[in-house]
Amino acid sequence: MESLAMPSQVGQVTRGDAFVNGLQTADVVESAPSSQCVGAKKRKSGSVNRFKNGQGSYTMDDAQNAIATCSVAEPRGVRSPDFLGKIMNCKSQLEDSRKLASNIATLSIAISPDYLRHCLCDAHACNQHYLRLTSVGRRIESMVLPLELLQQFKASDFTDQEEYQAWQKRNLKMLEAGLLLHPHMPLDKVNTAAQRLRQIIQSALERPMETGRNNESMQVLRTTVMALASRSSDGSLLEFCHWADDEVDELMELIKKTWGILGLNQMLHNLCFTWVLFNRYVATGQVENDLLQAADNQLAEVAKDAKVMKDPVYSKILSSTLTAMLGWAEKRLLAYHETFDSEKIDSMQSIVSIGVSAAKILVEDISNEYRRRRKNETDVDVGDLAMKENDIFSPILKRWHPFAAGVAVATLHTCYGNELKQFIAGITELTPDAVQILRAADKLEKDLVNIAVEDSVDSDDGGKAIIREMPPYEAEGAIANMIKVWIKTRIERLKEWVERTLQQEVWNPQANQEGCAPSAIEVLRLVDETLDAYFQLPIPLHPALLPDLMTGLDKCLQFYVTKAKSGCGSRNTYIPTMPALTRCTVGTKFQWKKKEKAVNSQRRNPQVATMNGDSSFGVPQACVRINTLHKIRMELEVLEKRIITLLRNSESAQVEDFSNGLGKKFDLTPAACVEAIQQLCEAVAYKIVFHDLSHALWDSLYVGEPSSSRIEPFLQDLEQNLTVISDNIHERVRIRIIADIMRASFDGFLFVLLAGGPLRAFSRQDSQIIEDDFKSLKDLFWANGDGLPDDVIGKFSSTARDVLPLFRTDTESLIERFRRLTLETYGSSAKSRLPLPPTSGQWNPTEPNTLLRVLCYRHDEAASKFLKKTYNLPKKL
Repeated sequence: MESLAMPSQVGQVTRGDAFVNGLQTADVVESAPSSQCVGAKKRKSGSVNRFKNGQGSYTMDDAQNAIATCSVAEPRGVRSPDFLGKIMNCKSQLEDSRKLASNIATLSIAISPDYLRHCLCDAHACNQHYLRLTSVGRRIESMVLPLELLQQFKASDFTDQEEYQAWQKRNLKMLEAGLLLHPHMPLDKVNTAAQRLRQIIQSALERPMETGRNNESMQVLRTTVMALASRSSDGSLLEFCHWADDEVDELMELIKKTWGILGLNQMLHNLCFTWVLFNRYVATGQVENDLLQAADNQLAEVAKDAKVMKDPVYSKILSSTLTAMLGWAEKRLLAYHETFDSEKIDSMQSIVSIGVSAAKILVEDISNEYRRRRKNETDVDVGDLAMKENDIFSPILKRWHPFAAGVAVATLHTCYGNELKQFIAGITELTPDAVQILRAADKLEKDLVNIAVEDSVDSDDGGKAIIREMPPYEAEGAIANMIKVWIKTRIERLKEWVERTLQQEVWNPQANQEGCAPSAIEVLRLVDETLDAYFQLPIPLHPALLPDLMTGLDKCLQFYVTKAKSGCGSRNTYIPTMPALTRCTVGTKFQWKKKEKAVNSQRRNPQVATMNGDSSFGVPQACVRINTLHKIRMELEVLEKRIITLLRNSESAQVEDFSNGLGKKFDLTPAACVEAIQQLCEAVAYKIVFHDLSHALWDSLYVGEPSSSRIEPFLQDLEQNLTVISDNIHERVRIRIIADIMRASFDGFLFVLLAGGPLRAFSRQDSQIIEDDFKSLKDLFWANGDGLPDDVIGKFSSTARDVLPLFRTDTESLIERFRRLTLETYGSSAKSRLPLPPTSGQWNPTEPNTLLRVLCYRHDEAASKFLKKTYNLPKKL
């Protein structure tokens, strides 16, 4: 296997070591010229890639020379998709495209972590690997690489048996993929070689075969593999192999899957691939200018990456790589009359371009790393210099200047301040290095000011003049600004996450044991992680800027609560529209007409229709929403206690920072949770009573003859809903929502009695039925003492308890009470004609509209005549 002398952090290369083990910074591995370079051609007219015969080859001496210079054997052949097209186009005139394809195949076979570690740790293993593959005396195009690997390596070549077995399985799987699953030419089902190979692979996977020997099993494997790999369309055997139908781009995608294992990404790939192309140009005799041009083109991608990549490891690799390339280019350009003749002049343009590009990247990007490192060193240097000046030189110089130390440190302060301003201007994000430098600068400034003040204490102005020459660095202000940007970025990301996640939330009751939304658990985790990350920042301003962070997190959680309750409606969403007032027909038996019922049942709030079919607000889903808000409210208390603990552990916190609650509590979210839970409980209650059970209440109860349409069907359905609620709601909220359902049931019961429409009419004798049914309704919630407490039931049933006696009061008394209350309400203006009292919805036996409605549904001649004479009410709508 060919080796690339890549300056890489895999081998822990420092800035001074462009290459490991003997290669100087400005030198690159060179070897004897070769008439061929590596390349790959794309499939044309639908044909597959094939390997063509090459005229030149890479000698064993070249390989040994290359390997001997480096203890790190870097994988190569990894190419970016953008570059593949360029290099393929510029290589159409080259004859040997098969060599690079073979190298890529070798990489895809042997790039396992174990094998890579084996090669990285032992350059000799790389050498032996290559020698074994090339010492068999055959042309590369006639070899199937997985087969050759199995033939050459045996169990003793590996560190342990498990590693060897895994390696053998990978190569067998590669043979299976290239010859059986994705062959160059379709296989017949009766192909004996294919059947034999399947049997060999299956047997070897169950019991590893002995490799690295020319035994019978390996001979059978070789015969079978070569028979499949050398097939042609006319049945004859070819001299070269085309064992896998792989496109270059497809193979590139397979290779990319190894990046995660190797710790690579696109930027590292671009850099490594640039080096591979450049190194191959040098190692093959500097005659293939296409490789040099390709390296120059790829270097443009590296330049783009270097502007945005701030990773120090990448910077080190970039620095060592470009330093080597620049040194090589400078060496040739300084003696360009000797380097370039008429035959080699074509390469000069590319070498100049590579040198200029490498220099620009080093100056513009690597210098940032240098300045960062120098900034750390400068803090220490300036501090030491100031102390040395104050202790050693200033006592002598005081003979000529009374404030020598003050002048010296003021000068140092100014010089370092200029450097610091440039550094602060270049900061784009909060990093530990940036904070460390700013904190060191702050400490340095305090030390310099102290020296200046002590030195000038005997001056007329007490040293004020010297201090005026030392404008503050404002390092703490710079840190505070960066932290504010950090907080803003975190809060914006969290809010975006909340909005995106809640759009997909289904409020599934079975999502977890707590019965709350997974998104709530996740948002609380993100809040906790944000607090952890904040207190891990190496800053002295945790207490000062904590209120900013808390305000942002509080608003994000409030936003979550608002979104969680949105679209669920409220109490008024589900209460039907009251029909117009009518008077009862007296003297004929009341008939229940289905078409009238249908008209009556349509008089619901039109907003209810928008809730139909919305599975995200069924009763179980509503319970999940309520549980979610309850969990958030409870967890906020835990978070607040944890914040106090984090503050206690903060290096800059004072006692007063955690003794009061200012800036350390969530102010908006707890109240938002309470309000949202109240709204959702009411919405669920009135939805169940007025919407889900409308068929048993609004459409059926007391329609026609009250004695034949009583409350029992409604109670049965209501009890089923209460069971669902009890099974899904958190116990701390259970009493609240069941009490709201009870209140909605009582309101629905009175709504039927006082605004039920012309399909309902009640005589005085029906009052006992009504009272018995209401008692049954209360008993459902009392549940023989296991339900709601008596005082809660009494509180919510007080309105009905006061109104129901009106239904057994005689008509004359009702009319007289109505007249008196109306006159008291409207005064003398009501003597000539009683005004129609407006509907308030607040039922009360002393409220005129309530009394009027009892008269409207009184099945009585006197009531009907009074309503006809006083208000001319119709008998039907």
